[in-house]
Amino acid sequence: MRERITGLLLLMAAIPGLAHTFGEDGIFAYVTNDKGQAAHRNVEGYKYEVALEVFNRLAQARGDFRQPPPDFVMNDGRQYIAWMNPKKKQIGLEAAAYDICTTFGADSLNAMAALLAHEMTHYYEKHDWTRHFTNANPGMEATQKMGQMADGLKLETQADYLGGFLALSAGYDIYGIIPELLPKLYRAYLLPDQLPRYPVLSERVGIARNAMERVAQLDVAFQTAGCLTVAGAYEPARDYYSYILKDYQSRELYNNLGVLDVLAALEYFGPEEMPYILPLEMDADSRLNRSSRSVDSIAYRGQLLNDALAQFERAALLDDNYPAALLNKACAYLLLGETEDADYWARKAKRLSQRLKREQEQADADILLGILAAMEGETDEAAGIFGKAAAAGRRIGQANLDALTGTTSSAPAVLGFAAASETGVERIDGLLLDDFMAAPALSLQVEVAKGVYCGLKQWPHSMALVHYIDDNHYAYFLSTTETYEGTTRKGIKLGDDLETLQEHYTGYHKIVASRQGDFLVYPLEKVIFLIGPDGRLKRWMAYRMKLGPEG
Repeated sequence: MRERITGLLLLMAAIPGLAHTFGEDGIFAYVTNDKGQAAHRNVEGYKYEVALEVFNRLAQARGDFRQPPPDFVMNDGRQYIAWMNPKKKQIGLEAAAYDICTTFGADSLNAMAALLAHEMTHYYEKHDWTRHFTNANPGMEATQKMGQMADGLKLETQADYLGGFLALSAGYDIYGIIPELLPKLYRAYLLPDQLPRYPVLSERVGIARNAMERVAQLDVAFQTAGCLTVAGAYEPARDYYSYILKDYQSRELYNNLGVLDVLAALEYFGPEEMPYILPLEMDADSRLNRSSRSVDSIAYRGQLLNDALAQFERAALLDDNYPAALLNKACAYLLLGETEDADYWARKAKRLSQRLKREQEQADADILLGILAAMEGETDEAAGIFGKAAAAGRRIGQANLDALTGTTSSAPAVLGFAAASETGVERIDGLLLDDFMAAPALSLQVEVAKGVYCGLKQWPHSMALVHYIDDNHYAYFLSTTETYEGTTRKGIKLGDDLETLQEHYTGYHKIVASRQGDFLVYPLEKVIFLIGPDGRLKRWMAYRMKLGPEG
């Protein structure tokens, strides 16, 4: 699984070995090389800077700042390969292990991420807690039972697959790396296949492969959830995020659950109540036929929005330097009618984005401030903000500018609909999605809840993701990768700008804003385009979806 679609938000790495207590610090060592060279000095310079960048990306992707982040060190020893020291709150990598990772060429950073993410998981999952409890309560029956339950193999297996998920989240592709890296490490360190208190090398490789199978399951669930969210299937998407949260908690997962609640609540707002497109929602025209004034629907949407606020709070508790959670909280408050709170959190999100140099979040915060200005009657200010976003290639900016001025240049007019004969005929890698649906030979299938399945099929430059319950509840997505060189049936290719795309695809479409850019969803053509922050096409997918007997 070397090529992957990156969903709305985005996933993790690791390597196995039994957790081994070394010395008074209780170090989690990747290996213990009793004949190896002890460290004499720390390593600085280029090697340290490269490894530190990998470490920092993993820590940022983990997004859990309830604990103080560990320090990173590199030394010249040849004893542990990598380690986690809970007493010193330290994660380390030996320069010799760094050198071995570089033999993987283009995958050298992926190999390094696999080692560091494994040790980072030991730290954030508090794998040293059982040791502290056992040492503080010797002889207790509960202590003995706990020691039996939390054996080293269990902790290391967890560090493998949660570490793998962490590395994927940080953008490192670790599939297939670990089984090859382990033997290289053993040979370079002159280690026997059997080390005291560790499984034999062949067993460690087998454990690594099994862990990667679990990583693949979490990954396909995450990707499927992202596709379902973009397509507007919020309830099924919730099942997938809930499935992942049983194993792994992160700010992105809680944030995405909150976004699902806001998007679901927006289905109960008519366009007269919220004519603008929030920087996390679908096009407001999706609400044209929604009756939004019944008592039940108003109460229900309020409940959804309050649930969303709770999810955004959980995301912010994991990381108080996470602008997306603040911005999304502002959107929820706006829909609840709390405009002062919405303004406060939008400006806070903008200041934080500026400090962290996150241009995408800063631009989205500006769009929300533009919506607030428009609703307060400050039309000139709002027009300036929307116009700037439109000039930068953001479809959401132009759509909000049209809503503000009452123009219809980008409105989904009936005359723009594609002809029925053109519906759903896009091919990717020469494959028509309907043909795949007739015989979906999946390479991976996962049951995420009782009777709820997702699956994956991979090709060199494309992939299919499947959500399936029964013949009345399903969704199929056939997507390009970001290396795809083919074109759509109308000649659009990756790298084309938004203007070129819309010259060829003129029909009704919805917009889903995300940190990756804007998704343009064409329900009649059954195709979705992702326009990146640079205003150019990053990838596209064909889809089919049915959410009930009525379609």
